[in-house]
Amino acid sequence: MKARKAMLISLAAVSLLFVPLLVSTSQHENHLALAQKAVTGENKPLSDTSDNVQVDFEVPKTIYANELTTIKMKITDEESGAPLSHVDWAIAVKDPFGNIIYKTTTAHSHSGQMDINVAFPTAGENTISVTSSSIGDKMMGMDVPGMAKTHTVLSGDLMEGWKTDPSNDFGTRTYEFPITVLSEKQVNTIKTSEGDMLNFEMATTSNQIVAGQPTTLVFTLTNAEDGSMITHPDMQLKVRVGSFVTSKSAPVEGMMGMNGIYHGHTGVMTHTAVFPRPGLYLLNADLNSLPVSNILFGQASTRFVLQVADSSSSASVVSAQSAPGPNTVNIVGIEAPFFAPNSINVKAGTTLTFDNVDGNMHTVTSVKSGTTEPDGRFDSGLMKAGDTFSVKLDKPGTYEYFCAIHIGMKGTVNVS
Repeated sequence: MKARKAMLISLAAVSLLFVPLLVSTSQHENHLALAQKAVTGENKPLSDTSDNVQVDFEVPKTIYANELTTIKMKITDEESGAPLSHVDWAIAVKDPFGNIIYKTTTAHSHSGQMDINVAFPTAGENTISVTSSSIGDKMMGMDVPGMAKTHTVLSGDLMEGWKTDPSNDFGTRTYEFPITVLSEKQVNTIKTSEGDMLNFEMATTSNQIVAGQPTTLVFTLTNAEDGSMITHPDMQLKVRVGSFVTSKSAPVEGMMGMNGIYHGHTGVMTHTAVFPRPGLYLLNADLNSLPVSNILFGQASTRFVLQVADSSSSASVVSAQSAPGPNTVNIVGIEAPFFAPNSINVKAGTTLTFDNVDGNMHTVTSVKSGTTEPDGRFDSGLMKAGDTFSVKLDKPGTYEYFCAIHIGMKGTVNVS
């Protein structure tokens, strides 16, 4: 173990020769925390009341698309807080476009608690419509037995309490609750050939993965113990639907792939592709550490399952590289023009926002004219997909900047 630690220290020093930017573990953690805060949409417990009948609604704080999610609902008498027995429910879940993705009529709860499990195919604000109906004295023209009627369970005893608990034939009530769903993310914890435990995350920048539409998948490799990034991993990726292979990296040659791999300087790798048809896709990922990696984990393999929707089921797909808003520069990646617009003119005192619409990590770092030497005027730090960075430029002049990870990415701000 001591020998391995010593080797890691020496390799960390050597790695200074290979990359333009190294970020400390604490800096990585800070940037990751900021990024997660920026993209997190949390759900909170909700309740709604109609004529003394209250429905409490709860889902997990964080929900990702295509993740089976438990929805819990409870119906009570508002005045006493006691549950209502024997209630019928009609439940419909709508995606952000208003399409019904789940529906049930005459679901039934005996104790006032209704739980359902649903996977949401589309990120954004989904809506659940809940209609609750009581069981009264008659059903299909026949008398309903006393124990099958809706009661306010003041006694707390479902089996015998109906004899003394007051009946509550409240009729029908309808409630609507919003549900925030984030873009798809899956995390696999894997054990490597050297015994290290790593978290390997696959996320997408699309609200929905649709057949025939470009989709960017973002892979992030971190240490399972402390969440720090694993630097300089190699990944080989094979994508297939059924027996049809849609893409595949070059084969391994010895300990690593020599002729074509995905590489993550900061532990982040991206794959953009068009999935030709709807269905379940299998993504097999093989990982390797390099001599300059901060953890020499050896080799590891894992698999992700990706649900691709039919294009007809999606109302619209918006390109991540759409025209930026006013006083906004989109970070579009290592392909020219790198930043859109690559050169922008603004007035002194303008607040300029940089929006990372690419799947990869980038920085926006001001530099001395004609160089890649930071001048300290502004620096975004690491920006994950979806992160934004704003800077107010008060002094006229020309501001040159670059991405400190991909030093060929350069842009200019002209302040008048």
